[in-house]
Amino acid sequence: MLAEKTGRSNTGADIAQDEDFVACDDEQQKYILVQVAQRLFHEKGFSKTSLSHIAKGAGMSHKMAQNYFSSPKEICHQVIDVYLKNQNDQFEKINQNSNARQRLILYLDQFAEDSDSLVARGCPLTNLYFDVKREDEALADHAAKLLHNRLDWIKEQFVMVMRVEGVTDLPERLASAIQGIVIMAQVTGNDRLIGHQVNQLKSWIRSM
Repeated sequence: MLAEKTGRSNTGADIAQDEDFVACDDEQQKYILVQVAQRLFHEKGFSKTSLSHIAKGAGMSHKMAQNYFSSPKEICHQVIDVYLKNQNDQFEKINQNSNARQRLILYLDQFAEDSDSLVARGCPLTNLYFDVKREDEALADHAAKLLHNRLDWIKEQFVMVMRVEGVTDLPERLASAIQGIVIMAQVTGNDRLIGHQVNQLKSWIRSM
């Protein structure tokens, strides 16, 4: 699953019922808790998600969950690491295309494909950053890596497209445009707006 997308994470019950997954050791229990926390942070928001909520979603008691994580903050650091890995996997997959301009277009296509979820809940990475920024400085610094990682990748593509190191503010303009499109689609409840605006951005990139 792409890091930018908002696909629903499995619940603890879903994971436990997977015939290829046997929840029996500590690492597997932690995995379940992190997966459930990732979903709940996006659905409810970080500040409204307690350890009890996460434990219940994972099908275990609050006391049992405390054996693995002391607080939602501790779990959130793990969630951010999962997002970072997924994000890097996404970029690695897109980077298999040899054309930087086409890589940017493939990246934009993901937003149009996930328009329903984006309208319903917004971008999980941006939402998490602003949620934790109000709660904990260390978490905010960790979550900011997601946004910097995204911007750095976009910058790399523009350097190759423009064939110059200094690409002015084009990467920031693209990243800001994407975020603005998602917010406006949420405000209007119009998922078609994302596809239309993404097509405009793709035409802008092709014209370079």
